[in-house]
Amino acid sequence: MGLFSKALTLPKSIATTTLTLTEAPLPNRVILPLRQYIGEPAKTCVSVGDRVKVGQLIATADSHNTLPLHATISGKVAGITEHLYHTGIRLPAIIIEADGADSWIGPKAQEDREPLSPDEMIERIHGAGLILKGLHPIPLARDLSPVDQPKTHLALTGRRVVKRTDTLLIAALDPEPSLGINRYHAQRENDQLAHGIAALKAITGAQRTVFVVDRTQPPFPQLIEMVAKDEEEATRIISLDGTRFPVGLPIPLIKAALGREVALPYGHPRDVGVALYDIDTTISIGGSVKSQIPQVETLITVGGGALAQRGIVRIRIGVEIGALIEALGGFSQEPAKMILGGPMMGMAQYDLTVPIGKEISGLFALRADEIGRSKDYRQCISCGLCVKVCPVNLIPGLLSLYCARDRFDAAERERLLSCIECGCCDYVCPSQRPMVHLFRHAKHQLLET
Repeated sequence: MGLFSKALTLPKSIATTTLTLTEAPLPNRVILPLRQYIGEPAKTCVSVGDRVKVGQLIATADSHNTLPLHATISGKVAGITEHLYHTGIRLPAIIIEADGADSWIGPKAQEDREPLSPDEMIERIHGAGLILKGLHPIPLARDLSPVDQPKTHLALTGRRVVKRTDTLLIAALDPEPSLGINRYHAQRENDQLAHGIAALKAITGAQRTVFVVDRTQPPFPQLIEMVAKDEEEATRIISLDGTRFPVGLPIPLIKAALGREVALPYGHPRDVGVALYDIDTTISIGGSVKSQIPQVETLITVGGGALAQRGIVRIRIGVEIGALIEALGGFSQEPAKMILGGPMMGMAQYDLTVPIGKEISGLFALRADEIGRSKDYRQCISCGLCVKVCPVNLIPGLLSLYCARDRFDAAERERLLSCIECGCCDYVCPSQRPMVHLFRHAKHQLLET
């Protein structure tokens, strides 16, 4: 086990305890942005007025730097226009109005006569439109290929550098304790999990599988059974304290579970011989490789004291925030803040017509007493609390001073780009400085220049 001491122990009341699944009703319309990741937008292949079915290709992708887009409800293409996304920018999007029939395009699933090659598996994953969630969501196929090269060395040198991936790390922890999708999957049987693990081992070449679970949760029967059935003893389970935030994020998780340290800012788990995917992504991989059915729905955690219903909800991708809340019973009281993502790392929203995309893991409507409000933040008092909790050993107070004064180059020299935007510094700052807000703004400015 690696040493992971810099973190927060969040109150147990923050954790999502309701892990029952609710099926959201079909939405009356969906808004599907052509780019829900970092990369190139997909190319529209339908026109306004066209009739589409669930799973039908509506935008094509010609490289692993983009993703195909599929209809998530059946109905009519009502518009192809720009629409506000949760990132605060307007993106080209396809709007589909439901016909109520929920008609699916014929499934492509058929029995494979011969084992698939890694490249064939990656093409199926790409064709399903799967995304790698995280700080910078990208097409999953782009992360998986090339299959035998560490990402950082390839990006910095442009040369072919072969490094063996020895460990497949499957996270049954969620990025934040308030999120519960991975914990939900870990406690239930799912036939696609074994298919996903087999595909990832074939693609990455990993010889052993390590499940990382939350020791504060109930037993995980399917994972325990997988360990027991492995005659080669190449599968094991590691338990971590899921309330120690941000142990569920990739860089801290690898450090805590395996004792390996990924170099920042441009490091990748593969650089230290690790292929890291959460259990939700692994199940999606298993489904796409086995059935070839595209991703049209996703699970999100719904929470916050202002909502009438909480727990895990299966939704169609592209449903609007307001429509989903109304379908789940509306607000129990007036919300003070709406967040897509988790309360620690998510983005506040001001428009309920924003659609919920593939990369979103949570929707939280928080009461006024659930958020820390302040009229104005104060100057840094150099208390050092942010340094004490920063999991990647930065000096957030100093960085925030540079960012607030638009000294972005100085912030970059102080390793701004190594920030994983976990929000620990925000949480402990007695001056209530909006650290992550300042860091995100500064990163955006650096990328623009």
